[in-house]
Amino acid sequence: MRINGSVALITGASSGIGAATAVGLAQRGATVVVTARREAELEATADRCRAHSPDSFAITGDLGMAREGERIVDNIINRLGRVDIVVNNAGISLHRHALSTSAADVERVMRINFLSAVQTTMAALPGMVARKRGSIVNITSVAGYIPNPSESAYGASKAALSLWSHGLAVDLHGTRVHVGVLSPGPIDTPIWEMDETPSSYQGKKHPPEIVADGVARMVEKEIVHLTVPRRYGAVGPMYTLPLIGRQVRKGLIGFERKGNKQATT
Repeated sequence: MRINGSVALITGASSGIGAATAVGLAQRGATVVVTARREAELEATADRCRAHSPDSFAITGDLGMAREGERIVDNIINRLGRVDIVVNNAGISLHRHALSTSAADVERVMRINFLSAVQTTMAALPGMVARKRGSIVNITSVAGYIPNPSESAYGASKAALSLWSHGLAVDLHGTRVHVGVLSPGPIDTPIWEMDETPSSYQGKKHPPEIVADGVARMVEKEIVHLTVPRRYGAVGPMYTLPLIGRQVRKGLIGFERKGNKQATT
C-alpha cells in the first residue's frame, strides 16, 4: 500500500517509537495525526511531522479511557474524511514480580496495551473495509513471545495483541485491508524509566528509527509479522525447545540478577 497521500493515525506518539514512526510516515508523504496524553511533547512531534506534511496535527487523549479511541478516529474522519493507516503503539510498562502484581495491575496493563488498540482499530476498520484500502500495524514486543522476568503482565498484554492481530488478518483476508504485527527488541525509549520499578536491563538498546522504518516497510509490502532487530525473532522458537529453552530461561534470570546487582552498586 502506498504511504504517500495516506492519512495515518499513530498512538503513543509523544516520544520514542511513536514519535519516530510519525515523523517517518510524514517524511514519506502521509498526513499524520498523532495522539498521546502528554500535550507538550505531542505537539512537538506534530511540529516535526508538519515540517514534511503540513496538514498533520495532534489530538491529545488518554486511550486508557473508555471510547477514547473511537473519539479520536471520529475526529480524524470529520476533519480529513478517512483513516488509511493505524499504528497502535500506545503502551505502558510494568516491571514487577508476579507475586507483587495485583489483578488490578494486570487489568490496567491489558486495558492500555491491548484493549485500547482493539478499540482504535475497530473504530477505523469499517471505513477501511468499505474503501478496500487500509493498513493496521500493531506494535507488540519480543516480550510477548519470551516471558522475561518480572514482566508477566506486560508480556501477556503484548501476546494478546499479537494473536488478536493475526486472527484479524485471517478474518480480513480478501478485503484488501492489511494487518501486521511488529515486535521490537530492546529499543532506546523513555518507557524504560517511566515505571515505578524500572527494568534492570543493561544490554544494548536500539534507536526507535529502526522500528519506524520497519512500520513503513510493513505498510508498503503488506508484511504480516516483523521483528526488529531481526535477530530477536530467533529467540522465541528457541525458548520452546526442551534443552535449549531451559538454558534460555536460565540466561534470562541470570541477566536480570546481573542487572539488579549493577543497579545497586
